[in-house]
Amino acid sequence: MKATLVLGSLIVGAVSAYKATTTRYYDGQEGACGCGSSSGAFPWQLGIGNGVYTAAGSQALFDTAGASWCGAGCGKCYQLTSTGQAPCSSCGTGGAAGQSIIVMVTNLCPNNGNAQWCPVVGGTNQYGYSYHFDIMAQNEIFGDNVVVDFEPIACPGQAASDWGTCLCVGQQETDPTPVLGNDTGSTPPGSSPPATSSSPPSGGGQQTLYGQCGGAGWTGPTTCQAPGTCKVQNQWYSQCLP
Repeated sequence: MKATLVLGSLIVGAVSAYKATTTRYYDGQEGACGCGSSSGAFPWQLGIGNGVYTAAGSQALFDTAGASWCGAGCGKCYQLTSTGQAPCSSCGTGGAAGQSIIVMVTNLCPNNGNAQWCPVVGGTNQYGYSYHFDIMAQNEIFGDNVVVDFEPIACPGQAASDWGTCLCVGQQETDPTPVLGNDTGSTPPGSSPPATSSSPPSGGGQQTLYGQCGGAGWTGPTTCQAPGTCKVQNQWYSQCLP
Protein backbone atom coordinates (compact mmCIF):
# COMPACT_ATOMS: atom_id res chain seq x y z
CA MET A 1 0.00 0.00 0.00
CA LYS A 2 1.36 3.41 -0.90
CA ALA A 3 1.62 6.09 1.74
CA THR A 4 2.93 9.62 2.05
CA LEU A 5 6.06 9.66 4.21
CA VAL A 6 6.55 12.63 6.51
CA LEU A 7 9.86 13.40 8.22
CA GLY A 8 9.89 16.64 10.18
CA SER A 9 8.89 19.36 7.73
CA LEU A 10 9.82 17.20 4.75
CA ILE A 11 7.01 15.48 2.88
CA VAL A 12 8.21 12.67 0.67
CA GLY A 13 6.15 11.63 -2.33
CA ALA A 14 3.85 8.64 -2.24
CA VAL A 15 5.92 5.48 -2.56
CA SER A 16 5.81 1.97 -1.19
CA ALA A 17 9.42 1.98 0.04
CA TYR A 18 12.88 2.93 -1.10
CA LYS A 19 15.68 0.44 -1.63
CA ALA A 20 19.26 0.62 -0.41
CA THR A 21 22.32 -1.54 -0.07
CA THR A 22 23.79 -2.24 3.37
CA THR A 23 27.14 -3.17 4.88
CA ARG A 24 28.40 -3.06 8.45
CA TYR A 25 31.42 -1.57 10.22
CA TYR A 26 32.72 -0.89 13.69
CA ASP A 27 35.54 1.56 14.37
CA GLY A 28 34.73 2.96 17.81
CA GLN A 29 34.87 6.56 16.53
CA GLU A 30 32.35 9.34 17.15
CA GLY A 31 31.48 9.82 13.48
CA ALA A 32 30.54 12.90 11.47
CA CYS A 33 27.49 13.70 13.63
CA GLY A 34 29.61 14.21 16.75
CA CYS A 35 28.17 11.32 18.77
CA GLY A 36 31.17 10.76 21.01
CA SER A 37 34.28 12.46 22.29
CA SER A 38 38.02 12.47 21.70
CA SER A 39 38.15 9.06 23.39
CA GLY A 40 35.74 7.47 20.91
CA ALA A 41 32.07 6.82 20.20
CA PHE A 42 29.39 6.93 22.85
CA PRO A 43 28.67 3.30 23.87
CA TRP A 44 25.07 3.50 22.63
CA GLN A 45 26.29 3.86 19.04
CA LEU A 46 26.95 0.12 18.96
CA GLY A 47 23.27 -0.54 19.62
CA ILE A 48 20.67 1.73 21.17
CA GLY A 49 18.53 -1.26 22.13
CA ASN A 50 15.23 -2.83 21.13
CA GLY A 51 16.38 -3.37 17.55
CA VAL A 52 17.67 0.18 17.02
CA TYR A 53 21.16 0.66 15.58
CA THR A 54 23.27 3.52 14.25
CA ALA A 55 24.64 3.81 10.72
CA ALA A 56 26.76 5.87 8.36
CA GLY A 57 24.50 7.07 5.56
CA SER A 58 25.53 7.75 1.98
CA GLN A 59 25.71 11.43 1.01
CA ALA A 60 22.05 11.75 -0.03
CA LEU A 61 21.02 10.49 3.42
CA PHE A 62 23.63 12.50 5.33
CA ASP A 63 23.35 15.86 3.56
CA THR A 64 22.33 16.52 -0.03
CA ALA A 65 24.25 19.82 -0.08
CA GLY A 66 27.52 17.93 0.43
CA ALA A 67 28.32 18.71 4.06
CA SER A 68 30.77 16.28 5.68
CA TRP A 69 30.16 17.32 9.31
CA CYS A 70 26.86 17.88 11.15
CA GLY A 71 24.83 17.02 8.05
CA ALA A 72 21.12 17.74 7.98
CA GLY A 73 20.47 13.98 8.00
CA CYS A 74 22.18 13.47 11.36
CA GLY A 75 19.82 12.02 13.95
CA LYS A 76 17.22 10.88 11.40
CA CYS A 77 15.81 7.36 11.77
CA TYR A 78 14.77 4.77 9.19
CA GLN A 79 13.14 1.37 9.26
CA LEU A 80 15.08 -1.15 7.18
CA THR A 81 13.44 -4.40 6.05
CA SER A 82 15.58 -7.11 4.51
CA THR A 83 14.72 -8.33 1.01
CA GLY A 84 16.87 -11.39 1.68
CA GLN A 85 18.99 -10.67 -1.39
CA ALA A 86 22.53 -9.38 -1.82
CA PRO A 87 23.11 -6.83 -4.62
CA CYS A 88 25.21 -9.32 -6.60
CA SER A 89 26.27 -12.96 -6.36
CA SER A 90 29.87 -12.10 -5.46
CA CYS A 91 29.32 -9.25 -2.97
CA GLY A 92 27.34 -10.92 -0.19
CA THR A 93 25.16 -13.87 0.70
CA GLY A 94 22.02 -11.98 1.70
CA GLY A 95 19.89 -13.35 4.52
CA ALA A 96 16.36 -14.07 5.68
CA ALA A 97 13.77 -11.81 4.05
CA GLY A 98 11.30 -9.79 6.10
CA GLN A 99 13.39 -9.00 9.19
CA SER A 100 13.31 -5.31 10.15
CA ILE A 101 15.52 -3.04 12.22
CA ILE A 102 15.64 0.70 12.87
CA VAL A 103 18.79 2.72 12.27
CA MET A 104 19.70 6.29 13.15
CA VAL A 105 22.20 8.16 10.95
CA THR A 106 25.21 9.22 13.05
CA ASN A 107 27.97 9.21 10.43
CA LEU A 108 28.75 9.78 6.75
CA CYS A 109 29.74 7.08 4.26
CA PRO A 110 31.46 9.27 1.62
CA ASN A 111 31.63 8.40 -2.06
CA ASN A 112 35.32 9.29 -2.28
CA GLY A 113 37.21 6.04 -1.82
CA ASN A 114 34.01 4.05 -1.37
CA ALA A 115 32.14 4.39 -4.68
CA GLN A 116 31.42 0.64 -4.69
CA TRP A 117 28.76 1.16 -2.03
CA CYS A 118 28.19 4.85 -1.27
CA PRO A 119 26.93 6.96 -4.21
CA VAL A 120 27.07 10.69 -4.77
CA VAL A 121 23.83 12.66 -4.54
CA GLY A 122 21.78 11.90 -7.63
CA GLY A 123 24.00 8.98 -8.63
CA THR A 124 24.09 5.27 -7.92
CA ASN A 125 26.61 2.87 -6.46
CA GLN A 126 28.16 0.05 -8.49
CA TYR A 127 25.05 -2.06 -7.98
CA GLY A 128 22.55 0.53 -9.21
CA TYR A 129 21.26 1.83 -5.86
CA SER A 130 20.99 5.50 -4.88
CA TYR A 131 21.20 4.98 -1.09
CA HIS A 132 23.43 3.01 1.28
CA PHE A 133 23.51 2.33 5.02
CA ASP A 134 26.77 1.20 6.66
CA ILE A 135 25.46 -0.17 9.96
CA MET A 136 27.64 -0.01 13.06
CA ALA A 137 27.74 -3.57 14.38
CA GLN A 138 30.42 -6.08 15.29
CA ASN A 139 28.37 -9.04 14.03
CA GLU A 140 25.86 -9.66 11.27
CA ILE A 141 22.42 -8.28 12.07
CA PHE A 142 20.08 -9.66 9.44
CA GLY A 143 22.40 -11.04 6.81
CA ASP A 144 25.48 -10.36 4.73
CA ASN A 145 25.29 -7.11 2.70
CA VAL A 146 21.54 -7.42 2.15
CA VAL A 147 19.46 -5.09 0.01
CA VAL A 148 16.73 -3.47 2.11
CA ASP A 149 13.46 -1.65 1.66
CA PHE A 150 13.55 1.45 3.84
CA GLU A 151 11.41 4.38 4.90
CA PRO A 152 11.93 7.35 7.24
CA ILE A 153 10.26 7.08 10.64
CA ALA A 154 10.19 8.99 13.91
CA CYS A 155 13.06 7.95 16.17
CA PRO A 156 11.96 5.81 19.14
CA GLY A 157 12.16 7.49 22.54
CA GLN A 158 15.55 6.15 23.63
CA ALA A 159 17.12 6.92 20.25
CA ALA A 160 15.82 10.49 20.40
CA SER A 161 17.26 10.88 23.90
CA ASP A 162 20.63 9.47 22.84
CA TRP A 163 20.76 11.80 19.84
CA GLY A 164 20.35 14.70 22.26
CA THR A 165 23.85 13.99 23.62
CA CYS A 166 25.62 14.48 20.26
CA LEU A 167 27.68 17.55 19.37
CA CYS A 168 25.74 18.25 16.18
CA VAL A 169 22.34 18.66 17.83
CA GLY A 170 21.08 22.06 16.70
CA GLN A 171 24.13 22.64 14.49
CA GLN A 172 23.02 20.83 11.33
CA GLU A 173 22.96 22.51 7.96
CA THR A 174 19.61 23.90 6.81
CA ASP A 175 19.50 21.57 3.79
CA PRO A 176 16.27 19.52 4.20
CA THR A 177 17.97 16.13 4.03
CA PRO A 178 16.96 13.49 3.21
CA VAL A 179 15.54 14.19 -0.22
CA LEU A 180 14.28 10.81 -1.33
CA GLY A 181 13.45 10.69 -4.99
CA ASN A 182 11.31 8.09 -6.71
CA ASP A 183 14.23 5.70 -7.14
CA THR A 184 13.39 2.23 -5.86
CA GLY A 185 16.56 0.50 -6.92
CA SER A 186 15.44 -0.17 -10.47
CA THR A 187 18.63 1.14 -12.09
CA PRO A 188 20.31 -1.79 -13.85
CA PRO A 189 22.98 -3.42 -11.67
CA GLY A 190 26.50 -2.62 -12.77
CA SER A 191 25.84 1.08 -13.36
CA SER A 192 28.85 3.17 -12.42
CA PRO A 193 28.49 6.25 -10.20
CA PRO A 194 29.53 9.63 -11.58
CA ALA A 195 33.22 10.40 -11.26
CA THR A 196 34.20 12.74 -8.45
CA SER A 197 37.24 14.93 -8.02
CA SER A 198 39.12 16.07 -4.96
CA SER A 199 40.77 19.47 -5.16
CA PRO A 200 43.09 20.43 -2.29
CA PRO A 201 41.82 23.48 -0.39
CA SER A 202 43.72 26.70 -0.04
CA GLY A 203 46.29 26.88 2.73
CA GLY A 204 49.43 25.18 1.45
CA GLY A 205 47.75 21.88 0.63
CA GLN A 206 46.35 21.44 4.14
CA GLN A 207 42.71 20.57 4.69
CA THR A 208 40.38 23.05 6.38
CA LEU A 209 38.67 22.34 9.70
CA TYR A 210 35.99 19.61 9.41
CA GLY A 211 37.16 18.65 5.90
CA GLN A 212 38.19 15.13 4.81
CA CYS A 213 41.86 14.28 5.35
CA GLY A 214 42.08 10.53 4.78
CA GLY A 215 40.38 7.22 4.18
CA ALA A 216 40.60 4.36 1.71
CA GLY A 217 41.26 5.77 -1.76
CA TRP A 218 41.57 9.37 -0.55
CA THR A 219 44.00 11.38 -2.71
CA GLY A 220 43.53 14.83 -1.19
CA PRO A 221 45.41 16.56 1.65
CA THR A 222 46.23 14.48 4.71
CA THR A 223 47.28 17.25 7.12
CA CYS A 224 45.03 19.89 8.65
CA GLN A 225 45.14 23.63 9.06
CA ALA A 226 45.49 24.68 12.72
CA PRO A 227 43.85 23.99 15.09
CA GLY A 228 42.68 20.82 13.35
CA THR A 229 44.08 17.30 13.69
CA CYS A 230 43.34 14.51 11.22
CA LYS A 231 41.28 11.89 13.08
CA VAL A 232 40.09 8.54 11.72
CA GLN A 233 36.28 8.20 11.65
CA ASN A 234 36.09 4.90 9.79
CA GLN A 235 38.14 2.98 7.23
CA TRP A 236 36.89 5.23 4.43
CA TYR A 237 36.90 8.60 6.15
CA SER A 238 39.23 10.70 8.31
CA GLN A 239 38.31 14.25 9.25
CA CYS A 240 40.05 17.43 10.46
CA LEU A 241 38.67 18.04 13.94
CA PRO A 242 39.70 20.52 16.66
